Amino acid sequence: MIFVYGVQPDKNDTNEAFSDDIEKQTENVFENIDSLLKLAGATMDDVVKAQIFLTDINDLKKVSAIRNKYFSKSKPVSTLLEVNAMTRKGTKIEIEITAMIDKERI
Repeated sequence: MIFVYGVQPDKNDTNEAFSDDIEKQTENVFENIDSLLKLAGATMDDVVKAQIFLTDINDLKKVSAIRNKYFSKSKPVSTLLEVNAMTRKGTKIEIEITAMIDKERI
């Protein structure tokens, strides 16, 4: 099992939010998750669970469209929650995932 927790949008390893646009932030988070999974020998197709935290539930449709693009083959169980704030100023989204791969692939 692979656990990736607390992925927020970032800007070149700084402590700044990537953008104030929810779609750009969401794309950035999913790209970061994809990169981390590749380092562990996995892909987005191996994700079995996703938890998404948003600061504005009205962004749900925009985030869901991007989520569905990244999970086009797999359909992980998901939870989406609205929260008051994130740890990094300007951040609108945070995602946690759990993936499973065969031991032979490690």
